[in-house]
Amino acid sequence: MRGLNLLYQLVVIVIGSMIVLHVLAPTEAYGMTQTAAIPEQTDITTLFAEILELPSLIRVAVERSPKVSAAKARWQATIEQYPQVTALPDPMFMYGYYMRSVETRVGPQRHRVSFSQAFPYPGTLETAGEVVKKAIEIERVKHEQVIRDLIVGLKLSYHELAYLQRAVELTRQNHELVASILAIATTRYAEGKTTLNDVLKAQSQLAQLEYDLVLLEELQRVEQANIKGILSMPSATSLGMTVPIAYEPLDVGLADIEKQALAKRQELQIAALSIEKATEGIALAELQTKPMLKFDLMTIETGKALMFDTPSSGKNPFSIGVGVTIPWSSLKNSSKVREAQQNREAVTANKHTLEDETKVAIQKIYFRLENARRLIELYETTLIPQAGAVVEVAETWHQEGPKSIAGFLETQSVWLNFNLARLRAIADYQQNVARLEQLVGGKIDDSHIE
Repeated sequence: MRGLNLLYQLVVIVIGSMIVLHVLAPTEAYGMTQTAAIPEQTDITTLFAEILELPSLIRVAVERSPKVSAAKARWQATIEQYPQVTALPDPMFMYGYYMRSVETRVGPQRHRVSFSQAFPYPGTLETAGEVVKKAIEIERVKHEQVIRDLIVGLKLSYHELAYLQRAVELTRQNHELVASILAIATTRYAEGKTTLNDVLKAQSQLAQLEYDLVLLEELQRVEQANIKGILSMPSATSLGMTVPIAYEPLDVGLADIEKQALAKRQELQIAALSIEKATEGIALAELQTKPMLKFDLMTIETGKALMFDTPSSGKNPFSIGVGVTIPWSSLKNSSKVREAQQNREAVTANKHTLEDETKVAIQKIYFRLENARRLIELYETTLIPQAGAVVEVAETWHQEGPKSIAGFLETQSVWLNFNLARLRAIADYQQNVARLEQLVGGKIDDSHIE
C-alpha cells in the first residue's frame, strides 16, 4: 500500500508540473491581453436639448454605439485566440484497471497509469501564433472602420439636419412675407386696385409654402430620429438646433485624395493584412503536414509475488515511449497547402478589386464635390445678388406697393429658391467631404506635399 501511495504521488507531481508549465508559458497572449475600461454612460436626455455640436455628438456616439462595442468585443475575442493556438496540446492521463490481474514472476499486475504529451513539429505553434497576430490586426482595423463609418453616418445626418433647419427658418420667413402680401392684395382687390389673378397668385404661393414647411419639418424629424438612433438614445429625446459649420473648400486635388485613400483606407489595410495572414497560413499548412512527436510515461502497480523470497517482488515497472505520426496521405497534405495558396490568391485579387473600386468611387464623389462647389460660387457671386432687389421691394412694400403683385411674388419665389439651393449645395458639399473621408479612411490631409 505504501508503494501504491508513493506511485500516485509521483504521478500527481509529474502531471501537475506539466500542467503548470503548459498553462504559464503562453499567458502573455501576444502582449495584448487587456481588460477594456467600460466608458461611463453619458446621460444625454437633456444634453442636446438646446444645441447640437458635431464634436460632442461624435464623442457620445462612439461611447454609446452598440456597433462599436460589438467590434471591440470581436477584437478582444480574437486576442484571446493567441494563447490557445500557441499552447501545446493538452496532455493525456490514463488509468487502467485489470479486471483479471496479470500474474508475473514479481507479482500480480492490477493497475496501470500512463501520461502522454504530444509535440507539434518545431515552428508550428509559433507560425499559428503569427496567423492569429494578423487576425488581431485585422480586427483592430475593423474596429477603426466601424468608428469611421459611424462618424461619417453622423456627419451626413448632421449636415442634412442643419440644411433642413435653415430651410425651415427661411421658408417660414418667406411664408410670413407672402401672407402679409396676400392680405394687402385682398384689400386692394376689394378696393378695385388690383386683379383677381394677383390674389390667386398670392394664395397659391402661400399654399405651396405651407406644403413646403410641412415637408421640411417631417424630413427634419426623420433626420433627428436617425441621429437619435446613431447615438442610441430614447426616441422621445428632444434635439436642439445644429451649430452651423462654416463652408471651407478643400484645397486638395483628386490625385492627392486618391493617394491618401490607397494608403489609409481601412478596407485596403484589411486586404493587405489578409494577404499577410494568408502567407502565414501557407507556412502553417506546410508545417501541419510534418510529423508530430509524442512522449509516453507509464507505470504498472504490481502486488507482492506469491512465492516468498522472490527477487524484486512487488516492483513496479516504468516505461518511456516515443511516437511519431506518419503523414502518409500525400493527397491530403498537398491539398491543404494548395487550399492555403488559393486563399492567398483570392485575398490578393480582392485587394486589387478594392483598389479599383476605391479609385472609381473617389472619381464620382469628387465630381459631386466640385459640382457643389461651383453651384455655391454661382449662387453667392451671381444669382443671389441679382435677386437681392427683392429685399428692397419688401422694405418699401407697405409705403409704395408694387405695380404687379404677381411679378413681385415671382421674383420673391426666385430669391427664395436661390437661397434654398445655396443651402442645399453647401450641405451637399459637406456631405461629399464626409463621403471622401470614408474612402480616405479619416480626415483628408489638404497640406501640399511636394
